[in-house]
Order: sequence, then structure tokens, then C-alpha cells
Amino acid sequence: MALLTRADLRHQSRFAWACLAALAGVAPLLWWLDKRSAALATILAMLGLLAVILPPRERMPHLPMRLRRLPMSLDAAPVLATILSTPGHGLNWFHGANNYDEVVHLVSGLLAGAVFAGLVLADGMPRRRARMAALGLVFGIALALGWEGLEALLGIIGGTTDTISDIILTTLGAAIGAVLWRGGR
Repeated sequence: MALLTRADLRHQSRFAWACLAALAGVAPLLWWLDKRSAALATILAMLGLLAVILPPRERMPHLPMRLRRLPMSLDAAPVLATILSTPGHGLNWFHGANNYDEVVHLVSGLLAGAVFAGLVLADGMPRRRARMAALGLVFGIALALGWEGLEALLGIIGGTTDTISDIILTTLGAAIGAVLWRGGR
């Protein structure tokens, strides 16, 4: 059996592919702006995203059931998060007199919360909004603390106020994303 068939490609999210195409347009733009490292990082991110969205997970029996049943529409979430954060890294928008960092944390939390809800709900069991909000909060706190820990290890963490606001916004975004995804089901 082929690793990737035409049928597999037809089942994939067109929106995710459109987002990936948009991201592909960012790399040459960054290169043109003489942000070569950011352009190369964008290309590497695209390769990583392809590794996430391209495999036909629904017919990969070694994957956990929840991953196999994750709706293809959620494949766009990591691509959108990458599109959102790329200008911040490439054009240094995270460090300025703007709310870019806050928007990235909130929207990335929303996207991550939707994916988390998709994984939770993959078993077909109904869950109330309050339950999804609580699960989203726990997931969001873990995600935010993990991310801020990574920033600390890399030496790119902001001050105390920045760190606390990042944790709050990511957690809030994840809880809202989980509830909104549950609401669509």
C-alpha cells in the first residue's frame, strides 16, 4: 500500500493547505527583507508542519485512537499559529510598544484549545461546556507553563509582568478554544 494515496490527499483540509501556501509566501518575503535566518526558520517550520498534517493518520493503526480521529479541519491550527508568530520572530514584533505578544498568546491558546478539545471529543462521548472549560483551563495552564519554561531555558523570557500575562492569556485562550470547539459539535 502506498504511503500517501490520492484518496488521502482528498481527505485533507484545504484550509490547512491554503494556510501552508500563505506561510510559504512569508519565507521569500523575509528573505527579501534581509531576514535570512527568519526565512530559513520559516522553511524549517513548514517542513515540520508538513510532517504533522501530511501523514494519513486515520489509517495509521499504531497511532492512538484520538489522533486518528482528530478532525482534519484542525490541521490548520498549528499552521495558523506559525503564521501568526512568524512576523514576531522575523521582524522582532514581540519586543516593542505593541500588543503583538499578547495577541499571539491569546490566539495560539485558542487554537491549541480547539485541538485539545478535538482530541478529548474524539471518543464520541458528549461533554458539557463547563467540563470542556475546566479541561481547557488545566491544559492551558500546562501549555503556558511549559512554553514559559522553554522561554526561560532559551533566555528569551520577558519580565515578570510579561510572563504572568502570557500565562493568563494562553490559559484563557485554551479554555475558550476548548469550549468553542465543543460548541461546534
